[in-house]
Amino acid sequence: MERADERGSLVAALRAHGIRFLAGGDGESELTPPELIAALAKHPDPRLHLALTAVFLLHPEWAAWVPEVVRQLDAAAAVELQARYMAAVYLQRLWRTRLRYYVRDFKLLPDLYSQELGLPPSDERYGKVGLVALAEWHAQYSAYPFNRLASYYKAADLLLGQLRAEANEFAPTG
Repeated sequence: MERADERGSLVAALRAHGIRFLAGGDGESELTPPELIAALAKHPDPRLHLALTAVFLLHPEWAAWVPEVVRQLDAAAAVELQARYMAAVYLQRLWRTRLRYYVRDFKLLPDLYSQELGLPPSDERYGKVGLVALAEWHAQYSAYPFNRLASYYKAADLLLGQLRAEANEFAPTG
């Protein structure tokens, strides 16, 4: 499958699971959640990595698959998955009130990797300290120099913007 077709299939799968802020993906995808998690972590498109963070914010129950998927990935994809998962853990603590407003059955993601990666605990200063440390850790293991911290915040901004727009769409008009 070509990268463009693969990207479209992944965007379609994200749409099916409630992540609708990426363009494209008009087709259908029958990926299971663990397959989708692995495919997003392996894909070279940083926007799909950003969406991986949003997936965990919207679907904390998917945390159950993360350790097994990490074990199946190559080193670079495993780092990406651990970083994006932990970004969601920290962002969830930082944006807990707003996420509770939009997400039914809100559950906190378990902190699977802060100790293993030498990061601050997830609840320290509402996740902010951990998010900054995670960005520094993530940058050490990446071949691409860009602002990791900004990308974590962007994932939350895009998801919260999508949830706000959807809530307004269904709000009664006066």
